[in-house]
Amino acid sequence: MRIRTLVSAVAVAVAVICSSAPGAASAQPVNADPAGPPLTVAQADLDKALTCTTDVHEATRDPVLLTPAFATDQQSFGWNYLQSLPAAGIPVCSLSLPDEGYGDLQVAAQYVVHAVRTMAADSGRQVVLMGHQHGPLDELWALTFWPDLPALVSDFISLATPYNGTDSARSGCDDSQECPPANWQIATGSKFLTALAARPLPVGPSYTSIFTRFDELIYPQPHASTLAGAANIAVQDICPLRPVEHFNIIGDNVAFNLVLDALEHDGPAVRERISDNLCFTTAMPNLRYDARAAITGLKYLAQVPRHLFDDSVTAEPESASYAR
Repeated sequence: MRIRTLVSAVAVAVAVICSSAPGAASAQPVNADPAGPPLTVAQADLDKALTCTTDVHEATRDPVLLTPAFATDQQSFGWNYLQSLPAAGIPVCSLSLPDEGYGDLQVAAQYVVHAVRTMAADSGRQVVLMGHQHGPLDELWALTFWPDLPALVSDFISLATPYNGTDSARSGCDDSQECPPANWQIATGSKFLTALAARPLPVGPSYTSIFTRFDELIYPQPHASTLAGAANIAVQDICPLRPVEHFNIIGDNVAFNLVLDALEHDGPAVRERISDNLCFTTAMPNLRYDARAAITGLKYLAQVPRHLFDDSVTAEPESASYAR
């Protein structure tokens, strides 16, 4: 009897130890599907949001996916990178989300997942992820929680992105008690950013974070845009006191050359490869300053108040089960 009791006690103890040990079945992540969480956005909506240049099909170099923030792809990139990258012979796709980036970034990430898979299949190559402000957060969320994506991505390049949150969103949402979902999620200390920070950068892509120390919306800098494990480069690291702010960084020539440096070399951008002579330039090449671009910008500014009122919620969206 004593022997049976001892054996039973040992068995219970082993079971308890094994159940709490790293790697035990109960400690497995909720997302056990190698393809990642299922996409809940309708296929037609995923397809409609993606626009590509014709040379993405069977491309001879990695195509770039541009993801905007609080705007459409044309509002953010129609006058700059959607002009300059194709002019440099680089295939490009862009995403334009139905909610123009004001909605839940966890949902926006599904559009990135679909886009990367589509572009990789069509081009037969890896994809470069790039964006402005919280567009790269959509991309990083997709890379982090969909396990098949890192192998499909060669580079990750961001412009003025709040990896560690921005105090402007924190104070604005707390004061008003209502903000669009994306505003809550990019605020300092958000659950969304905490979930990303709790996980290491996905292995595979090279990471480059380009920012400006004079960012009036994403601050404090450089902390806000510093991504651990990435090459973190301010335009002022190359040209001290260069007057670049949050919006004109997407048309700045120094930032553009940092992007090209990352695209044209293995690994991230390297500050030492960027010529100081660029400090005597301003705008990147092939910018489109015309009436259509101006009208598009005015339409965007007119839509901002509508989003702030119509899309506002009283709290940050709950974290998806796979990210808890």
